[in-house]
Amino acid sequence: MATAELAQRFLNRESIPGVYFQHNDRVRIASGEHLGKIGWLVTVLQLEPEPKYVVELESGHDAKVLQSELRKEDADT
Repeated sequence: MATAELAQRFLNRESIPGVYFQHNDRVRIASGEHLGKIGWLVTVLQLEPEPKYVVELESGHDAKVLQSELRKEDADT
């Protein structure tokens, strides 16, 4: 799938095989460089070897994070 098509499908919240999250989901980073930070999913950059997302952190900065490093965060948490 072309990068532009992937990004548009994610933005439209369409099902993408292997992608567990949707656009604007609130997530907590569970491992890696940004451990413990919370943010919202902006886009998906790649599918292989695993999905990688751009996460807008609460600080306003963006981070590129692998799907395996993310956990869905309850809005009430």
